[in-house]
Amino acid sequence: MDDFLVNRKTNRYHLIVASINKLCPDTISKREKEVYASRKIIDILYPNQQLSKDEFGAPILSNGKAISISHSKHFVSIITANKSASIDIEAISEKALNVASKFLSEQEIKMANDAEKATLMWSVKECLFKIYKNGGLTFSSDLAVNDIKESHVECFIFEQKYILNYEKFEEHWLVYYFD
Repeated sequence: MDDFLVNRKTNRYHLIVASINKLCPDTISKREKEVYASRKIIDILYPNQQLSKDEFGAPILSNGKAISISHSKHFVSIITANKSASIDIEAISEKALNVASKFLSEQEIKMANDAEKATLMWSVKECLFKIYKNGGLTFSSDLAVNDIKESHVECFIFEQKYILNYEKFEEHWLVYYFD
């Protein structure tokens, strides 16, 4: 579809990034645009499927596919997979660097030496939070960024290791996981 800026499909996952403004009427609020854009994409990808939420507020597709949704000011991103899916899109800004001590450990703060890395680490932790789903996590201690590689991040939820993919997209970090 022409409205998708990214439309990557493999046998393991389907990743979409789209412009919220291209998908939505101008007359609705920002929050309404986020919901509208997400539902429009889901209707295109999975016609006749229902989207609901689990007890923790995470989205669920009626066909049993795992799904995760994220929004930034300008974009909506969605990933689906067979068992587990998590996605976050964040505009790169000084904000994450300014509040790094609230979500990073002392060791991680040393790694987050600029706005780009701090924003990437925030996005990684958002993805980990979505994977865990149960809430009650302390971002600075329960979620850990161990190593940032060229296209993926080695990280942990407590002692469980995860490999999250990331890429830079129009001055945003797009971080995602699928299983």
